[in-house]
Amino acid sequence: MNTYRDIFKWGDKREATIDEGTLRVLQNAFGFTDENFQNKYLVGDQEIKLDNKCKLDQKIVDQFKEIVGEENCKTDDYSRASHSYGKFYADLVKLRKGLISTPPDLVIYPRNEEDIIQIIKICNTYKIAVTPFGGHSSVTRSVETPNGGLSLDLTKHLNKIIEVNEINSTVTVQSGMYGPAFEDYLNNYKDKYTCGHFPQSFEYSTVGGWVAAKGAGQASTGYGKIEQMVLSLKVVTPAGIIETKTYPASAQGWDLYPIFIGSEGTLGVITQVTMKIHKFRPAQTKYASFIFKNFDSAVAAMRTVMQSGIGVPHLFRISDPEETDIAFKTKDFEGTIANKFLNTLGYKSANRCLMFVSVDGDKAYTNQVISSIKNIVKKFDAFSLGASPTKKWLEQRYSSAYLRDPLMDLGIMTDTLETAVMWDNLIPLWNAVRTYLKSREKTVAMVHISHVYENGANLYFTYLSPMKKGDELTDYENFHKGLVDTIHTNKGSLSHHHGIGRSLAPWMQQELGKNTLDLMQAIKNQLDPNGIMNPGNTLGLKP
Repeated sequence: MNTYRDIFKWGDKREATIDEGTLRVLQNAFGFTDENFQNKYLVGDQEIKLDNKCKLDQKIVDQFKEIVGEENCKTDDYSRASHSYGKFYADLVKLRKGLISTPPDLVIYPRNEEDIIQIIKICNTYKIAVTPFGGHSSVTRSVETPNGGLSLDLTKHLNKIIEVNEINSTVTVQSGMYGPAFEDYLNNYKDKYTCGHFPQSFEYSTVGGWVAAKGAGQASTGYGKIEQMVLSLKVVTPAGIIETKTYPASAQGWDLYPIFIGSEGTLGVITQVTMKIHKFRPAQTKYASFIFKNFDSAVAAMRTVMQSGIGVPHLFRISDPEETDIAFKTKDFEGTIANKFLNTLGYKSANRCLMFVSVDGDKAYTNQVISSIKNIVKKFDAFSLGASPTKKWLEQRYSSAYLRDPLMDLGIMTDTLETAVMWDNLIPLWNAVRTYLKSREKTVAMVHISHVYENGANLYFTYLSPMKKGDELTDYENFHKGLVDTIHTNKGSLSHHHGIGRSLAPWMQQELGKNTLDLMQAIKNQLDPNGIMNPGNTLGLKP
């Protein structure tokens, strides 16, 4: 029996358990008893049954089957339900409740670009909605299908490397390839390479998804966000194929390929991408970690490193005091002699902050950058913890995502939101958002910086709070709106790397201005005149 739980669970669908340290944190934060931990809430174990059946004319469905083969066209309830939502918190709640009001009418797995061209032509003729679909790890409602239509899943067939060019240090890859397969191929190709892009969703996200969402990986401080990695791409749009040429740089009017980076499926289907690659030399990577007395000094040290001209680390991360405190509590660090020693030195609980650093590249470069960082952070009273904490964090960087499901089983609202901010507004924004999050009774609010620039950084907010049972969706929507408003009014961007989707679309005109949004709409109208590509207010665009 296929259940809703089979759909919403993260990753490889294993049943993750909450460790003892985290259980103690929850007990102290929310006053949970053994009964709270034993009783699961909204587990979503009911059998999938969709009320809305496929609305497409059978003759049109048969045309699609002729193009891709019957085995690559799915109208069964499980296939359609599993392509209805991403990993946005409200979507997960709906799945737990068995609520799928607008599933796609049909799920298609195109075999090649020619299939996509023919499919888009039919959909444009009959004005059938098309939603490109990859790993469906979106947390912005960007893969939902409010108009039904097709969910075009690229992962089954369009998942191969087309070419590696070692002379140019580039790779051309199909958009449906998952992160691990992509990285493994590069790591083992001749002189050994890396893509340099490692979002937390890495194991279950695709190259096309990275580009469409304008994402960033944990090593973006060194390698850049995805828009700094892409050199060219190919897109099938309702108006025809757009294929840009690969150059290191050019001056040929507007650069057109960046239009599609962050387009979230609203302009066409990205079929292949040419990206930069880098030498893979893990034995030469250097690691360091530090603890600071407070968030202000950690941020000041981070900014100084980025503006000093010494080179940049690849992983560069700070946990704020509450995130640091929880990390120590879950690892049973609080009662240790080492903890007492740190408190004696002035690195006190509830104030101190952790910093993680790693540097990739040539041995001389990694040694020089790490040495320079150590010299800089000493001026801000940083205490060196050695390489081990950073290495341990890297070991669990992907597994922490599995905690969300068992936390929701306990009736805990758990969500994230991130923003980009200039250095002079970072501390005020951090304070304002934490004040808002803490205005809700019984809320854990953890914040980190994980993507850093010469001129500013991101702030990534993770919060936990008991659900308002029986009114989970309205409660969340109201709290989420207040959080976005707080970030936006305190000079933070709507998104740094998650994208906009439908969840942040209501703020787009306020953020960009009417003229800018009209320009985006004009591009949409040119490439997608019938408004079939991922319709339903994605990016704030209208059909």
